[in-house]
Amino acid sequence: MVPFKSGTTYKVRLVSDEDFVEYYAANVFKVFYTTPVAPGNLYQQASDLLYADAKKASDAGDEAKAEELRDQAYQLKPKPRYLFGFINLEDGEPIIVDCTKAQAKVLISAIEKYAKKIDKVAFELSKDGTSTSTTVSLSPVLDMDEDLTDKERENFNKAKDAKVPDELYENVLYMKNVSEQIEDLERFGFDVSRLNVVGGENSDPTEEF
Repeated sequence: MVPFKSGTTYKVRLVSDEDFVEYYAANVFKVFYTTPVAPGNLYQQASDLLYADAKKASDAGDEAKAEELRDQAYQLKPKPRYLFGFINLEDGEPIIVDCTKAQAKVLISAIEKYAKKIDKVAFELSKDGTSTSTTVSLSPVLDMDEDLTDKERENFNKAKDAKVPDELYENVLYMKNVSEQIEDLERFGFDVSRLNVVGGENSDPTEEF
């Protein structure tokens, strides 16, 4: 996984038009960072309870409270994200970048548009903007001789039969255990006693879920 912050540009080679995967993750801005989740995760459970609370508030006629609870529930609800694999022309090695669903739509559209040219041209993968106005782009390098260094052209040619290993996708994400999920929810302000879980320092998410 490589950093993909605003202002970042990578010159890359696409190894196929299918080198991306979807996963689900929870994230609350300024509370806890993006964390991949498995089915039955605590973020989803907490979100479901908050949505139920919102319905009760709405049924009772307190729409302001219902809206507040729906907003909290939406923040906690895990959402789809995407991992994209490329060959980095700087060193010829495979890299993975992480994107939101909206950003992924842009990249997938570009990949589909240029699918027939991926063996012929390199691409510039970029991210610009701030906060909700952040945008990503994947654009073909129009002049391979002018816009690529000798080393980048060499790595492009060497990567003709390159692959992004499946295990690379599997190994770049860290899934928090139950104790860590509880800590995130407590920081968010959710009453974790409402969840039917037993936390522990050595909790294993594969065992809990």
